[in-house]
Amino acid sequence: MGARRTVVAVALLVFSLAAIAAIASPDGPSFSYGTMQSSCAPWDGPAIAITLTTEPAQCKRIAGPYISIAIWRGVPIHEGQVVKFGPGSDAGWAARCAKEGDCKPAQSGTIMFDNYQERSSAAGHYELQFKDGEILKGTFAVKWCEERVVCG
Repeated sequence: MGARRTVVAVALLVFSLAAIAAIASPDGPSFSYGTMQSSCAPWDGPAIAITLTTEPAQCKRIAGPYISIAIWRGVPIHEGQVVKFGPGSDAGWAARCAKEGDCKPAQSGTIMFDNYQERSSAAGHYELQFKDGEILKGTFAVKWCEERVVCG
């Protein structure tokens, strides 16, 4: 009887550790690359658009799944800036997109700019929460894409 309890206890421990490891391991792609460019806020003010991809990206060419982020409060962005959005906030918006036109908006999110070089590049980390409980988080390094944008 004692040996059986030990075997059951060990089996439960192994199962529990495997479950914890599965939850802690990222099971989706890492959106670490991308581009950023000037954009327009919903009221036609200045904004920054960031597209995060799973592979190094080129301006105007996004293939495969991506994360779309728009920031329209607190621009221009600066190094060390934290942008938070969600219910009751209109600082920005983010979505996970399987492809162009097939996007799932995040309910809330935090974007931290560890490094920001105006009209050149940015690096930092992000965490996005979705309605179904999915959380996407990671680090990113993006390059600037020069594009003429006229708001208003």
